[in-house]
Amino acid sequence: MNLSRLAGLVRHRSPGGPPRDSTGPTHHEANPVRPDALSEFRLFAIVKTWMDEDVIYATVRNAFVQGAEAVFVVDNGSTDATLRRAQDAGATVAEVFDTTGFDGPMAQTLMNAVVARESLRSGAEHVWWLYLDSDEFPEGPEGMSIVDYLATLDRGFRVVGSACVNHLPDQKPEYLPGFHPIDFQPLCYKFHPSWTSICGQDHWKHPLQRFDRSAHFIVSRAGSHWAICPQPLVEPSGGIVTHHFQYRNEALTRAKLQLTCGPGSRRTALYGADGADGFSRRCRSLDAVYSQKWDDVEIEVDRTLAASGELRPWPSMVNIRRWYSLSDLDAARNPLINDSTATETA
Repeated sequence: MNLSRLAGLVRHRSPGGPPRDSTGPTHHEANPVRPDALSEFRLFAIVKTWMDEDVIYATVRNAFVQGAEAVFVVDNGSTDATLRRAQDAGATVAEVFDTTGFDGPMAQTLMNAVVARESLRSGAEHVWWLYLDSDEFPEGPEGMSIVDYLATLDRGFRVVGSACVNHLPDQKPEYLPGFHPIDFQPLCYKFHPSWTSICGQDHWKHPLQRFDRSAHFIVSRAGSHWAICPQPLVEPSGGIVTHHFQYRNEALTRAKLQLTCGPGSRRTALYGADGADGFSRRCRSLDAVYSQKWDDVEIEVDRTLAASGELRPWPSMVNIRRWYSLSDLDAARNPLINDSTATETA
């Protein structure tokens, strides 16, 4: 595999919309009533990380409860406990690389390389891959796990898209490591990108892509928003849902964003110097987020949360797959809630 070619494909995109050379998926179809489903396949996950020690354990565990057999990590030189906590959760560290600043395009290139290598090593004819950022928690539709959902699909679908639900903190604690963030941040809104999706559905990403030993390799693009393949790619109507948790513990979130795009940040020098990138928008929105001034939260260039629709609690909490008991959650959360209440009362 030519890694320099992959890097070029990942980096080339049009501002505010899909890449100009994007090739798929370009349309969708309903899953047949009697699908010709694969009799056997495997599901692996791959996560890119950088300074994510607070959430990576949960990210990995969520991938496992969604049916992944293995989770691989590509890390951009984290100096905190990210890798140790990923391994504690059962992940395999596949690649670690150092760059001047956080380099998402390089991470995407290496993710594609790991997917190709591990797919070939597996010996399987078919391997579904779940591409993830460290703050993404996907789930299947209608209470299904992702692996169970994939088992219902016709074999003609090699890519699956995902709607994106952004969550916001409106209570203390905003998050505790080791748990699913949705138990601390049920408040959310569905993110509708201002540009028209190339797949014809309201999908922000296409994180599920399938390796077939007898077909061309699918190259995952730019945060797994799109894909490239010489063969036509068709996705099923509907797809999965990804819960996105950009703002977690306030102090930790502020510290990471200062490292990412604060004054003198090396990452800003790498790309995003104009302040139009997602991390810079998050940084500008910190005060609004943690004071619950939702209308002032930036979600795209020149677009705030005021134009995105009504916030609401996620309606299907009963379907959330957890790797811990609710009693464990209460035991961890209640002392902090009591301490916070006592502080406010004093």
